[in-house]
Amino acid sequence: MRFVPAWAAMVAVLFAFPPAGAAAQGTASADTVAIAGDLRTLRPQTANPDLAVEAVLALTAILDQLDAVRDREGRLPEIETELFLRALEYRARAHVTRESREQASDDLRLLILADPTWRLDVAGLSPAVLDLFEQQRGELLAYLTVLTEPAGVTVLVEDEPVGATPLTGRPVFAGLVTIRLERPGFTVYSEPRREVLAGEMISIEHEMERSHPVLSVITSPAGVTVRVGGRVAGVTGGSLPEDLRPLVPPRFARDEFSAPLQLGNLETGANEITLEAPCRTPSRFTFHADEARDYLPRFVRLRPSTGGLRIESEPGGATVVLDGEERGVTPLSFSAMCSGEHEVEIRHPAGRCARSFTVSRGSRTAVSCEVLPVLAMTPSEPEGASDADRAVRRVLEARDDYFVVDETDDSDVQARVRVRLPEPGTGPAQVEFLAAGSGVPDAAPFDRFAPATAGAAVERLLKPPTRRRPWTGMTAVALANSGAENGARGLRVTSVHPAGPAVLAGVEPGDELREVEGRLLSDELGLAELVAGESPDTTIDLVVRREGAERQLRLVLSETPVLPSLSAGQCNRRLVELEADFARGRIDATRQLEAGICWILLGDPERALVRYLADVRAPTGAGIGEGTVFYYRALALEALGERARAAQAFEAAAAAPGATLVTHDGPLLAPLALRRLATAQ
Repeated sequence: MRFVPAWAAMVAVLFAFPPAGAAAQGTASADTVAIAGDLRTLRPQTANPDLAVEAVLALTAILDQLDAVRDREGRLPEIETELFLRALEYRARAHVTRESREQASDDLRLLILADPTWRLDVAGLSPAVLDLFEQQRGELLAYLTVLTEPAGVTVLVEDEPVGATPLTGRPVFAGLVTIRLERPGFTVYSEPRREVLAGEMISIEHEMERSHPVLSVITSPAGVTVRVGGRVAGVTGGSLPEDLRPLVPPRFARDEFSAPLQLGNLETGANEITLEAPCRTPSRFTFHADEARDYLPRFVRLRPSTGGLRIESEPGGATVVLDGEERGVTPLSFSAMCSGEHEVEIRHPAGRCARSFTVSRGSRTAVSCEVLPVLAMTPSEPEGASDADRAVRRVLEARDDYFVVDETDDSDVQARVRVRLPEPGTGPAQVEFLAAGSGVPDAAPFDRFAPATAGAAVERLLKPPTRRRPWTGMTAVALANSGAENGARGLRVTSVHPAGPAVLAGVEPGDELREVEGRLLSDELGLAELVAGESPDTTIDLVVRREGAERQLRLVLSETPVLPSLSAGQCNRRLVELEADFARGRIDATRQLEAGICWILLGDPERALVRYLADVRAPTGAGIGEGTVFYYRALALEALGERARAAQAFEAAAAAPGATLVTHDGPLLAPLALRRLATAQ
């Protein structure tokens, strides 16, 4: 209850002390038990003149400690509330002992404002403290007595319940007062608003007027939402009173039932009543009331409604946030999950995924989720590119290879997309894609006068870069005239990778390629186009001419890495894919090399060297391998100003026979390494 003179109301709001009875329920923690022990120790010290000052300091510290655990509305759990008020009382007693009556009066006034029904601890209580307490009560309180027919009517003062009738001598704050009487099934009675003086005795007698039938619903478990005709009538709670326990049906345990919930909004005739609770099967029944009176309580027991649930993710070991609560890591199983709709979000260093699903009673539900990189859509720069933003967002939301979120500070965002629309003449309109940690975005221009083209621009940025392609292990050039029928041209093999598919098939440098899969090829582009449409492990039939004789060979395609070239424009997109691979444990020399090259191109050679290139172990020999690693490691060292170490790495790269830069087919890095070496020395 809160109605006080203006000055008292300000104090009450300032300190936000709720009545003990209205505080949130809580259980005693270790800190709470320690505070209770300290208060027992301090109580006798408050009456000792030699210890009163120390007691004031200790009690102030306790009050500060309890203040620190209030919730956002200034409330404490019930146990902590009582300890707080008791500490306030003891501090007032210590102030009286040290003859500081004004400070004692302030504490006692705050105590009464927090709980007008507070009773002083009589152990060791001095008459001076009691006199001050009664003086403050006399200035603040009036006393209310309410008798009704029938009894059990709730009394509210300023819309706050203060007890049930018969109510005798209940302390209330003086001031302007509105008193209301309520009981389910009866017409609400309100007293006219009146001025109540401090010390006044208020007496009300009233016979309540019956208006509706009343049915008390008692449920197992408590916490059941009760609806009458579809509208919420209340939620059951508490425990069953002793006088009602004999009414519990014999087949039920008495301790499992709630306190009665009185339904006072019923009508004479049929009333449809529904009871619902989480993890329980709803119950519905029709209650027929023949007249406006109290009916025998109805006991309702809701059966558990659960099902099994298993949550898996790719990759595993991801954090599961189920219905907003972190529950463990995948794979994760629940033998009894509440039936109904649920939301799960799975978080992993490789990204996130989210699913909505339904658990049915008695069944087992399996949820599988593939983690996707998290892509944030950030506001355009400068503001005003709303049409382009919408075009980009439509593209992002239609894709299934990213988990798209709005701009966020979450640490697990792997990339961001942004529209840049500078003033005409100051730069192109473009969409940018920025990997986490990168300061140089991939960019694709669009027509500023056709904002919808921003969608096509972001599609280009999101297209996965080529990381591997089919590989024959040989290079060939067109012949001027192969001597074939009709003057058809052919190809001459100029080189064969020593460990590639061609050498395994028996192809040798100098061979003429007469047919590939039955086709006559006139140039090397035709061979590249034919191979590009196949997948690794595909067998290709060859007809080669060697020393005047034709031979039929069978070549099994392999694949070659495709490393970022020095003119690459998709390193941010590539890094997102690579970092997802690393988070999944897919770490190999080629992936490390790709990431290192991209960070060099994005202007972060230190990250490239320390995190990716320092410990790459690649195979020796021709193509992408150890020599390639030496070369890019040398580039990073050179960019960091370590010329001596860079020269050593360039020298090692130049000494790797047949090592290449972009694919197994080339270009050769030895000439480039020698030129760099000359510059570095």
